[in-house]
Amino acid sequence: MKTLLLLCAVSVAFAAKRFDGEQVLRIHPEHEGHLKELVRLEKSEQMLDFWKGPTHLSRPVDVRVPKDLLKEVKTLLQKTGMKYKVMVEDLQQSINIERSHIRAIGFNFDDYNTYNDINAQLNDFASSYPSLASVFQIGTSHQGRAINAIKVGSAGSNKPAVFLEGMIHAREWVVGATLLYNIKFLLEGYGSDSQITSLMNSVDFYFIPVTNVDGYVHTHTNDRMWRKTRSGPHGYSWWTGDCYGVDPNRNWDEHFGGPGTSSDPCSDIFRGSRAFSEVETQAVSDWVLANSNNLKAYLGVHAYSQMWMTPYGWTSATPPDYEEQYDLAGRIVSAIYSVNRKRFAYGTITNVIYEASGSSCDWAYTVAGIKYSYAIELRDEGQYGFVLPANQIRPSADEFFAGLLVLAEQVAAEY
Repeated sequence: MKTLLLLCAVSVAFAAKRFDGEQVLRIHPEHEGHLKELVRLEKSEQMLDFWKGPTHLSRPVDVRVPKDLLKEVKTLLQKTGMKYKVMVEDLQQSINIERSHIRAIGFNFDDYNTYNDINAQLNDFASSYPSLASVFQIGTSHQGRAINAIKVGSAGSNKPAVFLEGMIHAREWVVGATLLYNIKFLLEGYGSDSQITSLMNSVDFYFIPVTNVDGYVHTHTNDRMWRKTRSGPHGYSWWTGDCYGVDPNRNWDEHFGGPGTSSDPCSDIFRGSRAFSEVETQAVSDWVLANSNNLKAYLGVHAYSQMWMTPYGWTSATPPDYEEQYDLAGRIVSAIYSVNRKRFAYGTITNVIYEASGSSCDWAYTVAGIKYSYAIELRDEGQYGFVLPANQIRPSADEFFAGLLVLAEQVAAEY
């Protein structure tokens, strides 16, 4: 009977929006006409989900296309001479494979875990390593859920600290899984690994594995491709009905409303009615400002594309500390490459990926005064996109940890 109840609970949890027959296409614009057509599609066709929007001719565009629109979109691409390839053949099949690794009950580092199980694991870290880890609530979500953080480090006061903000975009599941593994690596390495022990004696680490908690729960129960918060409704669309949520990485008070954002409430990059309209971004920013004297690095961790990026996202100009930021990023991506031979691009957000105003990375650097502020995109480069198989969690965690150690060494040496 217990097993039957668990199966029923899983089936109810997954009675969600389906993506049968949907494909993700990678399109290669070759001239400005192609780029303009893709920009028009992104703005006018709400049924298309641009995983990587049109920005520059040198960058491919990834777009999720509903089954009923596939023929029309492919015909348009052929007529305009745009080359494309199918990256994801059937999105629902990819989701099914991914979800086959979600446990009905309990936490597993090599699976994708629910919000409740992640919180339970954070508390388990604190109870298992009481002298090295402590859990605290950084805020409360729009729907009333706790936004939990964990401090990792040995005893000591006024130590420089690294802050890691994870899963501000709900559908980027590998981010939370990667950060949880990194917490584990730090705690298990203390006392047994000389580098980790030395770093934890010198530096504190603050992790928020899931920042957008309402959105993350929604990806498990309703819509695996959900990106935004769950506030609202803010508007209405004939295609989706009421439009909920704000892009929390366009909602920070640093060039809020600038390029790379949208005023359309139904857009996935809807910036909100004002900066910090979302309780989630307000809570994180309040805590960061209150602790900014000790925070020396801020990592906004995302997926996918394999990038380690510096400010700015609102302009192609480089920040005053760019030389130091860029040099450290170069050493970090070299360490990442040495683990699994995965190449990460690095440079400013605008020049490496796209314009994105109102981001946490820019805010942390400009407003909170944190020099080593980075926006990171984990695996992969598009073969799976947001639906990364669970067997890639551990490799992602290993390579990210190599980069995190380089960053922490810099913080320890400089501060």
